Amino acid sequence: MPYLLIYLTKLIPMNNKIKVFSWLGAIAVPTLIAASVLAAPAWNYPDAPAPLGVSSWSQIADPTSTAPVPLNYPYSECGVGEHQSPINVNSYDLVQRTGSDIINFYYNTAEPLQLLNNGHNIIVEAPATPTTPIPVNTCLNSGINLLCPIPTPDKLYFGTVQSYDEYTLVQYHIHVPSEHTYNGASFPMEIHFVHATPDGREVVVGVIVQTGVYNAELQKILDNAPPTGTNVINTIPGVTINPNGLLPSNKSSYVTYAGSLTTPPCSEGVNWFILTNFIQASSVQIAQFQSILQNTPTINRPTNARNINNLYGRSVNLKP
Repeated sequence: MPYLLIYLTKLIPMNNKIKVFSWLGAIAVPTLIAASVLAAPAWNYPDAPAPLGVSSWSQIADPTSTAPVPLNYPYSECGVGEHQSPINVNSYDLVQRTGSDIINFYYNTAEPLQLLNNGHNIIVEAPATPTTPIPVNTCLNSGINLLCPIPTPDKLYFGTVQSYDEYTLVQYHIHVPSEHTYNGASFPMEIHFVHATPDGREVVVGVIVQTGVYNAELQKILDNAPPTGTNVINTIPGVTINPNGLLPSNKSSYVTYAGSLTTPPCSEGVNWFILTNFIQASSVQIAQFQSILQNTPTINRPTNARNINNLYGRSVNLKP
């Protein structure tokens, strides 16, 4: 049983039936999805609630703007949006999803390591090599996963053999501690894989990281992270990375909900999939990433996780 399911099951009464979920279609995506570098005004962690309980990021005005209020507050959605991320996953509120939809990762096993320090995080930029769409008739249905030729660049498929959506991996990055919590509990680290479609739809896959064994692929990021927020992509000579090494071996189970980017401008319309199986990293590796954040002048703190946001009636759905 997936780690998260084990964790949640312990807290769910046996007589508490999980409601049947009717899946909603894809959600419109923010226009800034692919932007790894965010323009002024400056912001930083934490996104602490202001005296009135509103996101402090939402109250940052653009000093260069001549637009009237509220147009001169470019991050206002961080405070007024009702589909904000991250959230707390409460086992009592989970709605079980039915149907045959599956999530499939087709990431290359060795690609150039391209790193960017944007002043808020260390980002791994996915290669943007053109690819030919994979015809559905070249995919085989194993009953568990869609088996398709591995494309370039990295792809995520969601759906069935008969009907599926294709997303391209744009970048992935790390948060400490985890941004999403489960029944109020946080974890040492969370990795976000950001995907997009040409028409602007976005999917972010969250992978929870527990303290445990050493992770070789994570170490490549840690050892080569740019020290300052220069907004310059650094291709590391002679180093390749396998993003599959940052995913759990079993990726079929997930929690999903409608949310937002977790950094300004906090644009909504993001489909979130939080995998219920975890990966591990050593305590030394987690501490090394915290040190990278602490020593980046524009961050200057060992954490980069946004606060938890209200659900405002949203469904949080479980695919076992």
